[in-house]
Amino acid sequence: MDIIKIRFESGFSNIHEHIQKLMDEMLSVSRPFITSRITGWVPDADVYETDEELVIVINLAGVKKEDIEVFLYDNYIYVRGIRYQPVREQEVIRYHQLELGYGEFERAFRIPTPINRNSIEASWSDGILMIRIKKHLPVTRTIKVKAE
Repeated sequence: MDIIKIRFESGFSNIHEHIQKLMDEMLSVSRPFITSRITGWVPDADVYETDEELVIVINLAGVKKEDIEVFLYDNYIYVRGIRYQPVREQEVIRYHQLELGYGEFERAFRIPTPINRNSIEASWSDGILMIRIKKHLPVTRTIKVKAE
């Protein structure tokens, strides 16, 4: 059994972030593409790749386009935003069933292959966010060898 050392830079004020990072790293062994933070809810996502690109499809039904933020940091694509509850709590007398998640969310998707960082595109249609990332394809080049 391996021993995992945890170092806290600034005391215990942000211990949950350190634990979440540790959990994300441990889970990346079995689920190498996807991590998430503990937030209000976690939207469903599919991640697949073709020969030319990596594609992330996220179900964000009920989320407004202007409430979504997509950004690249290091080798991760982050998607975060908020889905507001359509009914105010003070209007509800009693819930009979409550399955939909509301509030803030954040997902992080590890990029497992070299990419063209200038080719990332995100599109929005009918509650589905699709992120397309072109792979950095190696270029074959012949090098002429000169005689001395």
